[in-house]
Amino acid sequence: MYIKKYLLTTLILTISIASKSQNWEWVSSQVNVENNADPNKALVYDLWKSFIDAHDDSTTIFPQWNETDRLKWEQPDLICSEGFLNANIYAYLNKVLEIRPENGVYVIRSMFYTPYNENKAVFVLAITNHVVKKDERGEFKIHNWSDYYTHNWPRKTVGLIDYCYYPGFRFNKKKAQEANVLINMLHDKLGVNLPHHITQYIAPNLYELERLKGFDYIIGMGDAQGNTGGSFDRKNFIIYGDSVGGENYRHEIARLINPTYPNAHFLLIQGMAEYVNTEQKEFGLSHRQHYERMKEWLDSHSDSDISNMDDKFYTMDNQTAPAYLVGKIVCHELFKKDGYQALKRALVAGEDDALFFRFLQNEIGVSKERFNQWMREKIILYSKEDIPPLQ
Repeated sequence: MYIKKYLLTTLILTISIASKSQNWEWVSSQVNVENNADPNKALVYDLWKSFIDAHDDSTTIFPQWNETDRLKWEQPDLICSEGFLNANIYAYLNKVLEIRPENGVYVIRSMFYTPYNENKAVFVLAITNHVVKKDERGEFKIHNWSDYYTHNWPRKTVGLIDYCYYPGFRFNKKKAQEANVLINMLHDKLGVNLPHHITQYIAPNLYELERLKGFDYIIGMGDAQGNTGGSFDRKNFIIYGDSVGGENYRHEIARLINPTYPNAHFLLIQGMAEYVNTEQKEFGLSHRQHYERMKEWLDSHSDSDISNMDDKFYTMDNQTAPAYLVGKIVCHELFKKDGYQALKRALVAGEDDALFFRFLQNEIGVSKERFNQWMREKIILYSKEDIPPLQ
């Protein structure tokens, strides 16, 4: 589970995005490229600058990018398509930190940042690596870091999933087959549209997973509690997971629901990701223990309103992510009412809070006004007994 992504959403949204029109230098370099003995460094820098200058959204396909990736992926720039920083990392300012030759290619290491105050202090959001090398026509093109980083990693295909995993990982074919069973269930029971294949990377932990993607640093690193999890690239159908999630990373497999139901409410999307979790564990704690922690927090915050998605309850700490477990309760209560059909109706009911609560009122008799007290009672209940996972 990608707890870090959820917990940092509020923080990121409070940071003002620096646009190209501000009096901040858009692309600058700490690297001497004009008088460098390696003339290719200037060419690589100019390529990167032209790419950054042109990048005003996350959907355009740019000529600076290599053709192989453009043919392979719906959105070839995998750092951008994974969408951690406001879905478009290039909306932020950039400084080139390093251009270094390495194994026949050039590595661009650069920093994405935003102004912190009027004294031109900066807030660093990410430090990334990109690869630049010549194509068959002798032209420099940008490549994803992940292919370069994992070029000698083992690969294996089981069913719909193409696995790429770190050396030393003991691949379990049975777990991979179980992952495919879950994928087929989502298709058969919930009408989820499946791609021709799914790519899954498995790294030792979350920080190594970020390095695989190309992040030397990304906001939120440094918290041992957050060094586990994964994410899902919905444009390219890529699952990024750690060794804990392994071959059958059910939380991220459940994200296959998202492209089929793009307007599903936040709590349903988060809840489904945990409703299929047969291990019922996060960060070494059982779901029951997390519900107990949520109960204790709510007991000391009687004014908190769970029906408000912006309530401080949803970011209570960095070990429990209430949105997933509140959503899991909603999904389970709907399933008890009318099985998969109720879940399918819920997923198309709309992402707006008003539509979501109107649906709950009509489906299970829980209005927005009742939701807070109703959910508090359910949290107490499920701190004592397990919710059976969706099978």
